[in-house]
Amino acid sequence: MNATTSPATPADALLTLILPPPLADPVSDWLLEQHEITGFVSLPVNGHGGAEHGMSAAEKVAGYRRGWMIQTHLPEPSAQALLQRLRETFAGSDIHFWLAPLSACGHLG
Repeated sequence: MNATTSPATPADALLTLILPPPLADPVSDWLLEQHEITGFVSLPVNGHGGAEHGMSAAEKVAGYRRGWMIQTHLPEPSAQALLQRLRETFAGSDIHFWLAPLSACGHLG
């Protein structure tokens, strides 16, 4: 088995976006048009927590809120620029994000 894992550069970051489900396609389409993005993963998620802001009655009863998660890795300065454009393009859309440093990335096999 071949592994091509290498240490990430100090500036590499993992960008995670949590979106309301109706934004999954528009944000995915927008990301595919951005020059910094070479690819990403997306999947449905359930958000659990104390914040009930924006939750429907059914979500409050179920105890979670459905969402969509997108993750990609890219240089941190590129991620910051991308986030700024995302803020402008999808202002007021309740997108949650986090940006974390990567210690390694690569392909297995």
